[in-house]
Amino acid sequence: MTDEGRLRAVVFSDGCVMEFETSPGKRDGWDYDGIEGQVYRCPHGKLHGQQYTRLSNQSSRLDPVWLVRETLRGAFPPNIPLEKRFVASLYTVYIDESGTDANSEATAVAGFVANVTQWGQFSEKWQEVLNDWCLDYFHMSDFENRRGQFANFDENAKRRLLNSLLPIIHQHVFWSMGCIVLRRSFDSIVSDPVRQICGDMYGMAALICWRNLGRLLRSHDAWMYCTMEAGARGRHALSLIHEHDSKIPGWQDEHRILSLAFNDKRVFPPLQAADILAYELYKHSSRQFGQEKRKMRYPLEKLGTKKHHWVYLDEQHLRETNDDVTRQLTELRR
Repeated sequence: MTDEGRLRAVVFSDGCVMEFETSPGKRDGWDYDGIEGQVYRCPHGKLHGQQYTRLSNQSSRLDPVWLVRETLRGAFPPNIPLEKRFVASLYTVYIDESGTDANSEATAVAGFVANVTQWGQFSEKWQEVLNDWCLDYFHMSDFENRRGQFANFDENAKRRLLNSLLPIIHQHVFWSMGCIVLRRSFDSIVSDPVRQICGDMYGMAALICWRNLGRLLRSHDAWMYCTMEAGARGRHALSLIHEHDSKIPGWQDEHRILSLAFNDKRVFPPLQAADILAYELYKHSSRQFGQEKRKMRYPLEKLGTKKHHWVYLDEQHLRETNDDVTRQLTELRR
């Protein structure tokens, strides 16, 4: 810490020496988004300077500035209550959705939780696999339907690619969560006040994921940064919910969400992993709700070997959740 209150750090990583400095933020924290610094690479014993400046939302997670920013954010949290700083555990959750088009009979929202160190290692290994297969990114729907860059994949190639990606998820994430909502149940059960809050099935499933994550994190005295897919329908309604409710006393401590961001899965490998889980939970909904008798699909079976909390809201559970959400939000908004 400098005399002017600026936070200065020197980080050694991947053959680089990185010197960064950031200034106090607006809310008793530091302005990590405005972080600037020098990166000195050391190939063959020579130093080459490279200037990095403010990150955009589309920046790669493998950028050294991202690594430093997230490491500092974890070590010196900008908006955890003062009495909790330096003692709480910090995680990042990446969430995607499936089944949000108008004709879908169900909507799934799901994702994975890990810390910034694990996500950094995850992203590097994930990108290596994509590079080996000459892929720009992974998208489960395109993969399953052999569209775009997956057009020439036969079943053998598809299984080999999955068998390269799924172990990376298993090795680096701590746990997964998901929520699946049936359209017919949502339309017949969810009350108008709750619809005004959550918007649609996507909003309902996302709110339940947030609530379940908050319950889990409270038991570990932990907090999270939440990143969701930017292309999701209903993201604007969800942003408004977070913007409004995070100002309500008790909401942040209840949900443990320090920040909410929406990013493009094409440049964020953790969102590509969340896309696999959301797609598989959506596909499994017809089996779970008794519409099909086939066994669980291979990817979901593999993902299920890791600690998880997946919620399928049948009519009884949706009715209970509707009443519970109504009661909770009424109490929080008093």
